[in-house]
Amino acid sequence: TIAPLEGDTVINGFGPYVDPVYNIKIFNEAVTLKPKSSDAQVRSVLGGVVVFARKTAVMDQVVIIEHPNNLHTIYGYLSKIAPTIKQGVTVKEGYVIGRVDDRLMFEVTQKNRYIDPLELFN
Repeated sequence: TIAPLEGDTVINGFGPYVDPVYNIKIFNEAVTLKPKSSDAQVRSVLGGVVVFARKTAVMDQVVIIEHPNNLHTIYGYLSKIAPTIKQGVTVKEGYVIGRVDDRLMFEVTQKNRYIDPLELFN
């Protein structure tokens, strides 16, 4: 598979970490990626069907794509969702689903279990 951003930097990784403000252990279910430039294209890492594509109160614009074997990829903090991306649309691997300015939250689940997103494309 491909990475959702070209030339990104991992800001926050998957797994347990200690919150710097509250000094408590937390499990991070996603990775946060920093694009090399603002207005960067975000691409689907696998082909699938868009099951969610809209603005949310917490993570700005969000796109969720369902793939075979009950696998879902979640793309959060998008600055824009591509106009062709709507619920029910089928996309191929590498299809531009939106744009991001300063960070992308990328999460992967399979059958309600979190998977390290970097395992998909590393």
